[in-house]
Amino acid sequence: MSAERVLPDGEVRTAFQESLAALRERARTGGACTIMELFAREPERLARLTLECGPLSVDLSRQRLPLAELASLFAHADAAGWQAGRERMFAGETINITEHRAAFHVALRASNPMTLAGDGEVTSEVRETLQRMREWSAAVRDGRHRGAGGERITDILAIGIGGSALGPKLTCEALASCAHPDLRIHFLANIDPAAWQSVRQVLKCRSTLAIISSKTWSTAETIANATTVREWLIAGGIPPAELHRHFAGVTTRADRALEFGLAHSALFPLADWVGGRYSLWSAIGLPLMLAIGADAFDELLAGARSVDEHFRTAPIERNAPAMLALVSLWNSLALGSQTEAVIPYSAALRRLPAYLQQLQMESNGKSVDIDGATVDYPTGAVIWGEPGTDAQHSFFQALHQGPAIQPVDFVLVAPAPGPLSQAGVMLLANGLAQAEALLRGDHESDDPHRRCPGNRPSTTILLDALTPRSLGALLALYEHKTASLGWMLRINSFDQWGVELGKRVALGIGALLADPALALPADMDPSTSALIARLRRR
Repeated sequence: MSAERVLPDGEVRTAFQESLAALRERARTGGACTIMELFAREPERLARLTLECGPLSVDLSRQRLPLAELASLFAHADAAGWQAGRERMFAGETINITEHRAAFHVALRASNPMTLAGDGEVTSEVRETLQRMREWSAAVRDGRHRGAGGERITDILAIGIGGSALGPKLTCEALASCAHPDLRIHFLANIDPAAWQSVRQVLKCRSTLAIISSKTWSTAETIANATTVREWLIAGGIPPAELHRHFAGVTTRADRALEFGLAHSALFPLADWVGGRYSLWSAIGLPLMLAIGADAFDELLAGARSVDEHFRTAPIERNAPAMLALVSLWNSLALGSQTEAVIPYSAALRRLPAYLQQLQMESNGKSVDIDGATVDYPTGAVIWGEPGTDAQHSFFQALHQGPAIQPVDFVLVAPAPGPLSQAGVMLLANGLAQAEALLRGDHESDDPHRRCPGNRPSTTILLDALTPRSLGALLALYEHKTASLGWMLRINSFDQWGVELGKRVALGIGALLADPALALPADMDPSTSALIARLRRR
């Protein structure tokens, strides 16, 4: 069992470096035994490595991690300051050090008052926004809020990108079975005109309501798409003075949204302490509330809250998010794995890998630690995946027989009580079988082309059902895994300066493409210069 202690700030860096060096040394030999050998010599393995977390069950027993190595992992978490990071996050302290703000998304689903360090209680503000969301979404859902011509709203167009789109899109699709029967939800994120052309074909101006989600109202893709939609509404006969009946906004810059033509009553605030990829629980979730209703949205929050409480109070050896982070750290050191596959055996969860790509790679894809020093250890693993059983007929060949070992998270949904359909049996059987096949392999054939080495690690996460509550729990589980891994690696999981770099460079190149008379910069790389020149000629 972990001693869970908090070291003074001055000692943490040295303790971390020493702990990581020791852990690396243990990982060189600790991962050599097979998983089947571990099951044979560790009769308590399944019980020790199966964790209950709200409506989720997390089975880590098929990882190539000996129980004897847990103590060194727990010691490393202590040395790295995992517990201190967890406590500071729940206290609303400034843990996003490069942007000088808290990462206080847990306050968005809290049932008890929470206080932002140095800035007072925030729960009343959160509840006020949620209540406004409930009232406004109810008016749209029951037909009281109508378009400029009196038509009932039938289509919601959510305009946003990154964290403003991935979470709402995943959850709307995952919970489609409990969606409003007369409201269709669409998403417009990509700046490619073909994306707008595709969605426009199924929309009618007078019955469409667009939700623009942009924290600063300056996200280039979002504002460009929103401007295109506004022009389409006007061209379709909506008077400019009535555009406010077809728009809602989620932003910190109400002034800019009002200038765009929105009404105060349809503007919903975002707090500065909510990061984009952690924002589903805020007004960013408005498209989902419109789809499933306020009561179901409350259940989503309740599911996340149950994992928050588990994460905040459970000791590290029974703490599911922390254990997922430690397994990820161990695999990177012991197996050299630089990717993690996520395979949901549920078509409704098909966008889960894309959501987790942003959550984990944007958070932990860092090359310097919190002190600004270059790291010499792996950080953000590449997250990828597709739903099963489709994935079995594409990249599973490489998982079973490829030379590189890629750990897998299998996400399964328990069936509803009663007889299973044949398709339901096949779906669950395949999910369980793939984990078993990765574990055991196939050594019986004399033909080397047919043999599979096995001993490939995987985690199985079982949802008790696919409901708003269990989905909220699943997403919060991965949120806390991501933050935990960041603390265990001493990196900042809450900034994304690499994203900002690409945006800045795109502005300069966009100006050069728009005006062929502009001279190309002398210090531009030859390849980019040649491509711009080629595009200008066309």
